[in-house]
Amino acid sequence: MWALRDPIPAVVISPLVPEPPVTGGQKRTLRLLEAMERAGLHPRILTADTTSEEAAQRLRNRGWTVDVVPEAEPGLIDRVRQHAQRRPSPLLHGVAFRFGELVKDAALVQYEHTQSAYYRPPPGVATVLSLHNVDSAAAGSAAEHLRGIAWLREANRAAELRTVEHRTIPRADRVLAVSEEDAAIVRRLGGRAVLAPNGVDDEFFSVAAPGDEDRALFFGHFGYEANRRGVARFLAEGWPEVRRLRPNARLALAGAGPTAGLEADGVDILGLVPDLPAVVATARAVIVPIWEGGGTRLKVLEALAAGRTVVSTPLGASGIGFVHERHGLLAETPEGLATALAGVLGQPSTYGRDGRKLAEHFRWKEALSGAASFYAEVMARARFAR
Repeated sequence: MWALRDPIPAVVISPLVPEPPVTGGQKRTLRLLEAMERAGLHPRILTADTTSEEAAQRLRNRGWTVDVVPEAEPGLIDRVRQHAQRRPSPLLHGVAFRFGELVKDAALVQYEHTQSAYYRPPPGVATVLSLHNVDSAAAGSAAEHLRGIAWLREANRAAELRTVEHRTIPRADRVLAVSEEDAAIVRRLGGRAVLAPNGVDDEFFSVAAPGDEDRALFFGHFGYEANRRGVARFLAEGWPEVRRLRPNARLALAGAGPTAGLEADGVDILGLVPDLPAVVATARAVIVPIWEGGGTRLKVLEALAAGRTVVSTPLGASGIGFVHERHGLLAETPEGLATALAGVLGQPSTYGRDGRKLAEHFRWKEALSGAASFYAEVMARARFAR
């Protein structure tokens, strides 16, 4: 099947080019690709993301293969077929055709998200479904915060995602889950779960002691509705109380994506920053006002690694073993978050040491050790097949 010196390919279907790692999802995909390469597999990335040829080229410069397949907008017949098959997104014909070519000599296929798993490999090719969260649960969580047509649309999307999960999870040789809670759902659906938590990059552990005592930070991608809606709710219902208690308090919002409507007194909108650890270094605390979504949040791990006090909703800090008043502070409401945040601004952090200890368990290489073991197993089988 492969000549002795040939690289052993692994086809990775990803909705986004994982470079630059602007979103948590892109960063996770990139770290998985690096683990795959360390195991001896050669990543072949297949995507319909045409937004940045420069980003795709940077991945090629690493020695990886990147196939970007432009896809036309689906027509009416495609949309009717999509919903008749209970799919939340259309099957991409160009991706399907190119996948059929790339997979012929592959040892592994990895699907980033369940909606990438529409494309079936031939028998004998190992498959990994990489879940960034349980998509149906995340959509269901979002639907709870919507009304009217928006609720109906998101609730229907959650139902379609459940259908796809029931089809694809039992079929994969392994399913990568970011938390024990997600792994339990995978097992209930008949899948073979491998715990592969989100991780944290080493440079966050080198961030200096807390900066401006009156400065808080939120960072994340504002194209992700859970982030944008959460920050908007906190600004409307919590931030005025922080400013009342600490008039000099300022909140920095860092990240790509639309921020219209997030302007407020004492709020600095930074946009996409080139050096996130440096921005984290300027803040005394990191606020995580997340009331919807699934999986686990890299921003919490990164803030903990940097020794910053994390003030979060219980959902925002879920899935990583975060304990209230040990690793940071939890509050369910915007008002509760405001009181907690105002209380920690201006104070030396009492949570930094335990927070860093917790984050130590989530350095990327350790977090993805289960996935790396499976990649090594696939590689060993491929070598034997030679």
